[in-house]
Amino acid sequence: MPKYEAGMESMLDMFVFETSELLEKLDEILMRTENDVLTPDDVGEIFRVMHTVKGSAAMMGLTNMSGLAHSLEDLFSLIREDPNISYDKPRLYELLYEGSDGLKNETENLADDSIPLTDFSDLTARCRAFAAEMQGKPAEVQTSQKSGGTGGENYYSPDDGDDVFVFRVTYDETCMMPDIRAMVLLNQVKAQCEVIMTDPADLDDDSAGERISENGFIVKVKTDKPDTIAEHLKAGINVSGAELVERKSAEPPKPETPAPEAPAAQPEQAAQPEKKSPAKKQEEKGGAMISVRIEKLDRLMRLVQELVISESGVLHSSDLAPHRTSMPNFEKSARELKKLTDELQDLVMSVRMVPISGAFNRMNRVIRDMNKTLGKGVELVTVGEDTEVDKSVADMLGDPLMHLVRNAVDHGIETPEERAAAGKTEKPTCTLAAFYEGNDVIVTVTDNGAGMDPNVLLEKARQKGILTKPMGEYTDEECYNLIMAAGFSTNTAVTQYSGRGVGMDVVKQNLEKVGGTLKVDSQLGVGSTFTIRVPMSLSISSCMGIRLCGQEYALPISSLKEVFRAEADELIVTPDGKESVLRHGSDKVLKVIRLDDHFGLEGGKRDLTEGIMLVCTTAQGEAALFTDEIIEEMQIVIKPFSPFLAAFGLKERGLSGTSVLGDGSIILVLDIGEIMKGRV
Repeated sequence: MPKYEAGMESMLDMFVFETSELLEKLDEILMRTENDVLTPDDVGEIFRVMHTVKGSAAMMGLTNMSGLAHSLEDLFSLIREDPNISYDKPRLYELLYEGSDGLKNETENLADDSIPLTDFSDLTARCRAFAAEMQGKPAEVQTSQKSGGTGGENYYSPDDGDDVFVFRVTYDETCMMPDIRAMVLLNQVKAQCEVIMTDPADLDDDSAGERISENGFIVKVKTDKPDTIAEHLKAGINVSGAELVERKSAEPPKPETPAPEAPAAQPEQAAQPEKKSPAKKQEEKGGAMISVRIEKLDRLMRLVQELVISESGVLHSSDLAPHRTSMPNFEKSARELKKLTDELQDLVMSVRMVPISGAFNRMNRVIRDMNKTLGKGVELVTVGEDTEVDKSVADMLGDPLMHLVRNAVDHGIETPEERAAAGKTEKPTCTLAAFYEGNDVIVTVTDNGAGMDPNVLLEKARQKGILTKPMGEYTDEECYNLIMAAGFSTNTAVTQYSGRGVGMDVVKQNLEKVGGTLKVDSQLGVGSTFTIRVPMSLSISSCMGIRLCGQEYALPISSLKEVFRAEADELIVTPDGKESVLRHGSDKVLKVIRLDDHFGLEGGKRDLTEGIMLVCTTAQGEAALFTDEIIEEMQIVIKPFSPFLAAFGLKERGLSGTSVLGDGSIILVLDIGEIMKGRV
């Protein structure tokens, strides 16, 4: 049986998405203001977040979530009304963090019927007790401020025609949020007839729910089907009754008794902006936005991938090769088709691109909680948070980053006493950085902690029995990589964050599943850096097809700067036999990297004037890669190597994955960054 209101199944996905976004926003505000000034704008924003979560949860019938959100909303209602009110800020933030975590966990578990709804009554009671303290009242005597009723007014005006009707809707005593129920009902009624006014006029007002509980919800409509509207109102959720308000005398009130006019005039005035506001909001937006399930975007991307492969199969069919020169119209149509598929691909990929800042910002909370437990006072620093990656890549990075940040704070950063003893005066930091390198995104996690001693790692690995060769043959880099072996841990005690020997090996395996890598570098006493390399997009890439020693390969165009055939007078050979090329009209000398030598292949062209120079650029510099010939530019779907092939070091040799061409053949994709590493 669903945990939410019957009939709201279609709204679950939207509720989960919007609530998750709001709670992420709440965490961002809390992290930013916990040790800084809480401005009126921040107070208003937190109030609005809680108000929206409260209303949405009530609409879904999730009274536990709406009740908790309501108690948190009340805290900031007090601060908003009286900015000078005194309160214990650390206690307030602990309640907010606990409430945010509870609401997030509940939101994530809504679709799982095996997990019961959480009872938030204890936390809700603590929030209300805190609110009572803020007001200087004992918690047990805190009461809600009741608004005055408006039950006796004449809601009809003399100008109302026979097609104008006023209904009073009442709700069950057990209804938690009558104002939210009224808002849902009002939107449904607006779809059937013209709504002239309501009372309360503003259902977002803090007192609206209590006024409706006391006096009912008044809705004035213009319709030629009053019976239909009445039946619709009666069918509303938690509605106990919906009755037609009798029309009183339309005689204008006497001048000496103007009081009865005021209630009738106020609803009329309040109704006007309500009718105009949707148009105004639409003008301010400048463009409509919709939310789309990521599964639909995944499906769209898969279709585009298949389209690209099918296009390649048609345009490069061997059956067409003998006739291409005699089919100019076909060539023209083929170019137009390629242009359209390229535009479609770019559009779909751009829709899926999101800044990595979302993954980075979530680490603020991880470090904040660890600081409270471990007392290390670590500061999170972010660089390149605007770097964009595919949504699937951003989601995939969440868990690896959390593991690495936790390890950095728990393992890497020393305690304040240890840092003082080591003479360290700088603040302990964990730095997250992101940048592009070719078709890849590089994400680094760096701490300025104690660093790692390769000898200690080696000895620990020996004790665990995970060495694969004599200890004397291990390089420092290989020693650092031992921490990614299953079961390896340097902690002598198990903590809530680490010590069981799981985590780093899982991080490495998950990255390898999507064609990524994880590398470790460290300096004893200075700190450690963990480098993640993942494809910018797990979809389609533009590549240049090349032929080397009779085999075809694909080279990402994002790394390719220039293609040329070298002249003899451009070639330079140093006395020690190293080859370079000097481009005419440029003073730049580029080192030549022979791809056949790099991969240990035979049968390729050896004369540098007969083959093709591919000028490639990476973060490390530029070089000219020498190959036999180029074929053509192509759009391919890059598939990472299976994790079973990781032991063969294909990534380290300069191969990033494979792709299936339209004719069914498989082509290897080069990793320019790895090929040029250490050579420029």
